[in-house]
Amino acid sequence: ITNEDGRRVLPRKSIAPCTEQIRHKMGNSSSSYLQYKNDFELVIRVTKDLEYLIVSECGAPNDKTAGLHDKITYAQHHLGLSHHTVRELRQLVTLRNKLVHEHGFNALPNRAAFAESYERIEKELKQKIVDRRGGGGDGSSCVIS
Repeated sequence: ITNEDGRRVLPRKSIAPCTEQIRHKMGNSSSSYLQYKNDFELVIRVTKDLEYLIVSECGAPNDKTAGLHDKITYAQHHLGLSHHTVRELRQLVTLRNKLVHEHGFNALPNRAAFAESYERIEKELKQKIVDRRGGGGDGSSCVIS
């Protein structure tokens, strides 16, 4: 089946497998991040995976001039992320930047809060991507790329 743009789509009855395929393609689940004992590794892996989702699934620019804050702005406008999620995303990126660039900043101030924030962000981001693809709510098809 094709849509009006000539792209292949799955009928509504196939949305669940399509949604699962999208979620699998998007990478690690949040629970897999709890294995990291080192804050540096945890923060870098989380932000790299979030950046990957924003670039690969939202089409955000992926060049040397676009930083993660620019990509968040892109996702905000193209996916309709909530203001709360955008604020949390920016807080995670700020923590990443502090860990990487500030000499005396060597640990997350609250690791549990960081993980909880990531889980909320990941959930909304993935749901918005699925919805955008037609896999949620009233969508009647899921675009296969």
